[in-house]
Amino acid sequence: MKKSERLNQELIYLSDKKVFHLKELEEHFAISERTALRDIADLEQLGLAFYTESGRNGGYHLTNSKLLLPIRFNTQEINAIFFALQAIRGISETPYSNAYDEIELKLVKSLPQNLQEQVKLQKQLVHFYSQPSLNEVKFFATLLKACIDNSLIEVENFQFVQGKQKLQLLDIFFQAGNWFCHAYNLDLKKWYVLRLDKFEAVRVLPTETKIMNKEQLTANLQKYEENYYQVPYSCLLTENGEQKVKYNSYPIMNIVHDAGKIYLQGKYNKEELHYLVDYLISLGSDVQVLQPSELKKNYLTKLKQIMKRY
Repeated sequence: MKKSERLNQELIYLSDKKVFHLKELEEHFAISERTALRDIADLEQLGLAFYTESGRNGGYHLTNSKLLLPIRFNTQEINAIFFALQAIRGISETPYSNAYDEIELKLVKSLPQNLQEQVKLQKQLVHFYSQPSLNEVKFFATLLKACIDNSLIEVENFQFVQGKQKLQLLDIFFQAGNWFCHAYNLDLKKWYVLRLDKFEAVRVLPTETKIMNKEQLTANLQKYEENYYQVPYSCLLTENGEQKVKYNSYPIMNIVHDAGKIYLQGKYNKEELHYLVDYLISLGSDVQVLQPSELKKNYLTKLKQIMKRY
């Protein structure tokens, strides 16, 4: 590891500490005592403020452990940051959409001229033609914070349930042009996959009711899905069909390679059969429904309805 990279790692390592000892740096970064002492002197030059105490409870005491210290990036890391910023703009609807230009401007101005030109050239030559958000999410920032804080929220979302609902959000994900969340309804004891743009009102509730932590929510969802999705299905895919599924699929879908053939397998609930049929229709001639007969029958019925239009 280069010295500049090691110093950055040491800054990150010490950022949440109140006190540290020389031996910690030696062991954590596999360096000698002499190198550790030189690094501490360099860290002080970079802005790490501390004082030393001798004795049993001595060591290096940080005077401001919450100080945001400057981090140095190499050329590859700088290019990676701007590459990521350019890619994330493809998802036009996020809680931070208005901040991207300001972030880029601040970062560019902090670079030497030759790197500014390199970043500018990369921006001109690299393009991302990804699917943008199709619908505006009114309460994105509130929903994201509630998800991160594991807060209980009261919402109005009429996709499956009429009226107000008390929900816990496990996660938030972007797929097929829309933002979704896995949401647990505390009153109905049921899980839903809800579109964030369908929320009509959101209110964070005080945590008076006992709620599950993230680990418990994850385990609860896994158990719920095992009981909810009970009908197994299997479809044959072409190589092109496999690529389509990889581009747009759902967590309960699996691609299986067996004896030179490609299969799409999983389980569904009968209440959501029409969603699966619509998905398989979108794969066109790159899919062949094998089983069960119920799925095949509904798939063919949908195809006949489409053909009647021509």
